Amino acid sequence: MRRVVVKTLALLVAIVVLAAFAAYAYARRSLPVVDGTIALAGLEGPVDIVRDADDIPHIFASRKADALFGLGYVHAQDRLWQMEFQRRIGHGRLSEVFGEVTVPQDRFLRTVGFGRAAHAAWDRLPADARLQIDAYVGGVNAFLAGHRGSALPPEFALLRFEPEPWTGPDVLAWIKMMAWDLSENHAFELLRHDLRARVGPERMAELLPPYPAGGLSILAERDSPPADPTCCGTPPGPAARPGASPAAARSDGAIERAGGGGAQDSALAAFLSALSAGSPSVRALLTGGARTEGLGSNNWVVDGTLTASGKPLLANDPHLGTQVPSLWYLAHMSAGDFDVIGATLPGAPAVAIGRNRFIAWGATNVGADVEDLYRERLDPSGRFAEFRGVQEPLRLLTETVAVRGAAPVAVDVRITRHGPLVSDAINANNAAAPEGGPKRTPLEPMALRWTALDEDDSTIVAFLRLNEARHWIDFTTALREFVVPSQNFVYADVDGHIGYYAPGRIPIRSTGDGSAPAEGWTGDAEWSGWVPFDDLPHAYDPPEHLIVTANNRPRPGDRHLIALEYPEPYRAQRITELIRRKAGLTPEDFRAMQADTRSLHAERLLPLLLNHVDPQTPADREAVDLLKRWNYDAGGDSAAAPIFQAWFLRLARTLAGDDLGPLVMEGYQGRFSFITRFVFNTLSEDESAWCDDVGTPRRETCAEAVTAALHEGVADLTRRLGGNMANWRWDAVHRAVFPHLGLDAVRLLRPLLSRSVPNAGDWSTVNVGTVAADQLFEQHAIPGYRQIVDLSPANDSRFLHAVGQSGHFLSAHYADFLGDWRAVRHRKMRMDREEIDAGAVGRLRLVPAR
Repeated sequence: MRRVVVKTLALLVAIVVLAAFAAYAYARRSLPVVDGTIALAGLEGPVDIVRDADDIPHIFASRKADALFGLGYVHAQDRLWQMEFQRRIGHGRLSEVFGEVTVPQDRFLRTVGFGRAAHAAWDRLPADARLQIDAYVGGVNAFLAGHRGSALPPEFALLRFEPEPWTGPDVLAWIKMMAWDLSENHAFELLRHDLRARVGPERMAELLPPYPAGGLSILAERDSPPADPTCCGTPPGPAARPGASPAAARSDGAIERAGGGGAQDSALAAFLSALSAGSPSVRALLTGGARTEGLGSNNWVVDGTLTASGKPLLANDPHLGTQVPSLWYLAHMSAGDFDVIGATLPGAPAVAIGRNRFIAWGATNVGADVEDLYRERLDPSGRFAEFRGVQEPLRLLTETVAVRGAAPVAVDVRITRHGPLVSDAINANNAAAPEGGPKRTPLEPMALRWTALDEDDSTIVAFLRLNEARHWIDFTTALREFVVPSQNFVYADVDGHIGYYAPGRIPIRSTGDGSAPAEGWTGDAEWSGWVPFDDLPHAYDPPEHLIVTANNRPRPGDRHLIALEYPEPYRAQRITELIRRKAGLTPEDFRAMQADTRSLHAERLLPLLLNHVDPQTPADREAVDLLKRWNYDAGGDSAAAPIFQAWFLRLARTLAGDDLGPLVMEGYQGRFSFITRFVFNTLSEDESAWCDDVGTPRRETCAEAVTAALHEGVADLTRRLGGNMANWRWDAVHRAVFPHLGLDAVRLLRPLLSRSVPNAGDWSTVNVGTVAADQLFEQHAIPGYRQIVDLSPANDSRFLHAVGQSGHFLSAHYADFLGDWRAVRHRKMRMDREEIDAGAVGRLRLVPAR
């Protein structure tokens, strides 16, 4: 009997091993071919794709169109699943492959209408831009034509479908999703709505203090046009037609929601809850900016007076969400005078951040307020909306969501003059939530006005022209086409000039400041136009010889309202300090700056906390002693850094949680800049009312509230790290988490597909290490791409993105960048053919098919 059992077990093991080997062999068939010659339709001439020692493709062609074709081909080779997943997000077609679980997300995506906007914008693009996009799409489709079944990435086999050919609107749909990720004012409007309803306008203002008047600005005051008291107070005439003229939100007066507005209701919580189902990757994209502070960026540029080479240096590290594969893909295209290298976005035909032979550029998010929510007054039929006493017909659409394994779902979309009624999708999703969860009070009709939904969005044109720019005039001419999301572009050229521009369509509001949902029916809060391009923040060869941007305010005393929600300028302050500390700057100095983890946040706030704390336990006293000796470096080996972080992350709830309630606190707790200002102001007063817990009969002191937050944080860290505090490390609890795009939720696949690494820094450090407020100590927003561009003849330029170039989990380049990303060790930005050929790991020639 025993021998039978042993043989049976051995047979089972053999079957499992054979099955695993067969699956491995099957999956390897979809690894890209990087050597040889392939004949393809759609090419005018041959294209050489040389993958250098770091697996970065260098695409050589005689025509720009063929180079773009080659970029489309290599994007499809390495990132086809990512591109497919992204375009399904853009068009709201996830449920065709994922089934009913993603219907809530598709419903929201179809209601907002990213795909509709992409098709409309495509029809308005100039001919030259469409030709270039078509060339790129031709490369993607040439790859698809030769790859079916087992030749496709493993995700397609797992989900049992094959991709359709690509189109121009597919490119634009993902660009609009990127704009959504960086345009989060709608979440701030809902948060202000909730805070005002909960604690009133005066206390709301204490919770959301404005950017400090003396806070560091990108530009000096001399660069700001004088404030014009008439610029924002005169209502325009009536709109020409429904949907043509948007409105802005007022910040004055309390706003009540239809259907109750009870103490535990929260418009922002309803929004977050409505998108919580479905793919975690999509949820992170749709709600990430609404949950926590962290999406931002750093860039800076200095001219030759400050460098060892006598030529400019430029650095950039955009901060966006984590994922595998990386959001970015490094590539180089060369076709005669067209010669550009840097970070591309798979699915788009341009270098987004990088350099060519003449100029270099980098971008950070302005955070411009280009979204407004409108409370609409509908008639009983729900088919008309009031505007200035007139009932205007809504635009009515039905979007059909195909659902794998289930019946299609009809999504009725209603669009007012101000935009789609996003409340319809939110209310429908919350009503369809599983039993047992909280039932949200329905939102009143609320429309979204957003510049990315305009039919004439020409942002892609700006990037295509930027890639070919040779000087400042070319550069700024390209940026005139930029619509959304408004970016702080820094510039440098080989002739020694530096500059800065913040392009984009910034609305001029007739009244109000866009900080909270407006009454759409009054017509008092309409947009009357855009801030003129020449009035947008900009500078050329400033006398300071440097420009630093890190999402801080562009300029003080601006006549035009650009935004309200600027983060604390800690990163910009630290970068500026480091630049001014040394003469003769080199690329290696810039590398050290990108790796810097000194926390100006802790440096400002910790002394005030220590003045209010009264530790009662030995562990708390030991923690306080460690903090008193801390040098404010949030490095991975710091024992004090996790204590400060755990303490800070509990302060908002300890001070204001009893006043706000759990649902409103959910939207507030990740706003670290506002919380820092609030805590600092609160503890600078004599026993602020915020320190008292309204749920107890006695009045608590600020010392008790601060001490309680420390005690909770230390207790949590003791559970995680053990009782020997001297051995605690920040990187023992703080990890950058990289979920696989689309399949991280499958637990069995997570070890194969997803990644995570210990990391340093906090939300205020140059090497940003922001944590997720709802996933304690996890980092989900990172400097996903880093570049340092040397404009001297030596061209000691460098770049790096997180994870790896390949999206195939069996590739040697799937996660080979991750260690260097953590250590801030760049790869060489090669542009010379001899350097590229040395150590190349692949040489593929694409030739026209006869």
